[in-house]
Amino acid sequence: MVKQQPYTFGIVGFGIAGQLLALELITRGVIPSNICICDETMLGGSLATSYGSVLSNTPWCKIKKALEIYIPYSTQALQEGNSLYEETQCMPVRDIAKYCLMTAKAVIPSIDQYITRIQSVQQDTSGVWNLSYPFGTISCKTLFLTHGVQPKVLDLPYPTIPLPIALDKDQLKYHVTQKDTITVFGTSHSGTLILQHLHTLGIPTTAIYKTATPFRFARDGEFDGVKEATETIADSILRGEHTTLTLIPWSDTLAVHKALCKTTKCIYSIGFQPVSLPGVSTTYDPSTAAIQSMPNAYGFGVAYPEICTIQDKQYTSVSVLSFQTQIQRCLPAILEKKKEKE
Repeated sequence: MVKQQPYTFGIVGFGIAGQLLALELITRGVIPSNICICDETMLGGSLATSYGSVLSNTPWCKIKKALEIYIPYSTQALQEGNSLYEETQCMPVRDIAKYCLMTAKAVIPSIDQYITRIQSVQQDTSGVWNLSYPFGTISCKTLFLTHGVQPKVLDLPYPTIPLPIALDKDQLKYHVTQKDTITVFGTSHSGTLILQHLHTLGIPTTAIYKTATPFRFARDGEFDGVKEATETIADSILRGEHTTLTLIPWSDTLAVHKALCKTTKCIYSIGFQPVSLPGVSTTYDPSTAAIQSMPNAYGFGVAYPEICTIQDKQYTSVSVLSFQTQIQRCLPAILEKKKEKE
């Protein structure tokens, strides 16, 4: 049953950012009955449901650092993680999602949860946000959007293998044959893992990259460059050990054209874009998390990431720790603003 009076805080999306936000609100003294969470599944977001098999480049020590702040809620997750992983050992995405969700589940039973898809958001004349879903409307005074992203694709006339399938070798093998010639767009972390899967399956592949070199390495000081397992794969490719793979720069239009003439299927690993939600802006101020043209609405997580400036260049920072840092930096001012209005 939907609460008649507006909630003080509404969270749309219960992936890792939404979980961290709920934990931060509770640990900062917000009364649970003043919070609602809206999500289609409440299963932990796309990292848990779509990308669980992917090997991350995040070591256990970083996840541990993020979760230790929420003891005692995180005690069980920390005990299990410590028993399975060395401090510097990278984890599959499913376990990152699992331990974050285990921690959040210790607080969300006291928070109203709506397992539904929000169709649109609209602010009324009194400043209250109304969240429309298939069977009604949920209202809140302050809106937090943590609803996530979807993979970008190109408008090309070829069958496309969805990114979650391409990143899972056990699923990918049912979508390719030895008669295929696959073109992969993008050679970042995800793209490199996909190239390894196709190599293992023996599928002729072309990888098209937009950067100055086929791979950007973290060891060279490149922000978000490949590292850990993907660094090893990239080095192997550059040594010529992937004999069924051809690397082509996007700038070589003739080579790209020739490759596409032979292509039977494409895979896009070219980044993500926010999931479309009517009434929602994707423009925001990273220093405050405030969303443009949406008073009392704030964005966190992969759709509204932290922005880092390094040598006058701006980069988006997407990780559990960066989500947490962004929330911890912005939330005090948001709560203080709410307190002043009351």
